[in-house]
Amino acid sequence: SAVWIGLFLSKKITVPIEALSVATRELSAGDLSHRVNIQAEDELGLLVTLFNDMAEQLQGTTRELESRRRYMEIILESIPAGVISADPDLRVNKINRAARTMFSNEDAATLGQIFREDLHFIRDLLRDAGTNAVTRDIAFTTRGPAHSAVTATRLMSGEFLLVIEDQTEVVRAQKASTWREVARRLAHEIKNPLTPIQLSAERIGRNIARLPSASPRVTNVIEECVEAIVEEVSSLKNLVDEFVRFARLPAVSRVPNSMKDLVDKTMALYEDRLDGVKVSVDVPEDLPPILMDSLQMKRVLVNLLDNALEALSSEPEPELKIRCELARDETMARLTIADTGRGIAPDDRERLFSPYFSTHKNGTGLGLAISSRIVDDHVGYIGAEPNSPKGTRFVVELPVCQESSLSMTSPASGSR
Repeated sequence: SAVWIGLFLSKKITVPIEALSVATRELSAGDLSHRVNIQAEDELGLLVTLFNDMAEQLQGTTRELESRRRYMEIILESIPAGVISADPDLRVNKINRAARTMFSNEDAATLGQIFREDLHFIRDLLRDAGTNAVTRDIAFTTRGPAHSAVTATRLMSGEFLLVIEDQTEVVRAQKASTWREVARRLAHEIKNPLTPIQLSAERIGRNIARLPSASPRVTNVIEECVEAIVEEVSSLKNLVDEFVRFARLPAVSRVPNSMKDLVDKTMALYEDRLDGVKVSVDVPEDLPPILMDSLQMKRVLVNLLDNALEALSSEPEPELKIRCELARDETMARLTIADTGRGIAPDDRERLFSPYFSTHKNGTGLGLAISSRIVDDHVGYIGAEPNSPKGTRFVVELPVCQESSLSMTSPASGSR
C-alpha cells in the first residue's frame, strides 16, 4: 500500500508537470491555443491556472498585434506616398503599392533595382539619415516622379525607412501660379501701347496718298508697311488676350452635368474637321452626373481635341477614340481622348502642361496650361501618356456626383 500511495502521489506531481512541459513546447512552436487541461491541486494547480491565464493573454496580445499589423499594412497600401523599408545592405524588406507604381517595379529585391541610375541620390540621403528624419527634394531621371520629396529615417533595428512623396502636381501648380502673374503683368505692359501703334499706323495709311510729293513707289512701300504693322498688332492683341484668359480664368461653378451631353455638343462643333478621321465615341448614357462647370470643361475638351487633330493632320490613317468610364472605386469619371498621331517625346511630356510650352509650330503654349488649371479647379486630374500602338492618350478625371451633392443642388442650377 505504501508503494501504491507513493505512485499515486508521484503521478499527481509528474502528470501536471509533464502537461506543463508539453504545453510550453506547443506555445513556443506557435500554437497559442494550447491549454493545460489537467486537474491539479495546491501549488501545481495554481501553476496550471497561471499558465493557462498567461497563454490566454499571450494569444489575445498576439491577435491584437496581428490586427494592428494588418491595419498598418492596409494604411501603407492605401496612402499615396511611396514607402520602402530596407536593411543596411539595401535589400528591400517592404515596399507599398504607391512605391511600386511610382517606380514601375513589382518584385524589386534591392534599392538598386528600384532606383537604378538614381541610386546615388538615395545613398547620399541614407548616409546622412539618423534617428531623426532627413528630407531632400530629388528629381528622378529614370523612373519615378520628376519632382519628389524623399524622407529617410534609420530605425532602431538598423533598417532604413524611405518615404517618397510625389511633388510633381505641387510644382506644376506653383509654376502655373508664377506664370499667371507673369502673364498678367506682360499683358498689361504689352496691351497699353498696342492701340496707339495701330491707330498711328492706320492714320499714316490714310494720309500717305494725300502727300503731293509722294511717288507711287514710296506710297506702295509705306502702305505695305502699314498693313504689316496693323496685322502684327492684331496678332499681338490675340496673344495678349490669351495671356489674359490664362491669368484671369473665371471661378468654376461646379454643378451636376452630363458627360455625354458635353461630349456630344463638343463633337458637333468638329463635324467639318473630321473628314477622313476614323472616330470612335464611347460615353455611356447611364453614367452618373459629373460635378463640373460645363462651359469651362467644354474649353478643356476643345483644347484636347485640337491637339489630337493637329497630331493626326499628317497621318495616312488617322484614328480618334473618345471614351468615358468610372474609375477609382466609381468616385471619378475618367475621360480619355486617344489619337494615333506622332506622339509626344518623353522629355516633352513632363513640360506639356507648363505655360508657354508647345510642340506645335504656331501654338501659344497656353491651351494645355489653361486646361490643367481648369481641371485642377474641378479637383480633378489631367495627364498625357503614350497610346498603343502609337500616338498620345490624354486622360481627364473628374469627381462623380455623390447623392449628398445632388440633394444640395437644385435641378435648375445644372443647366448652363
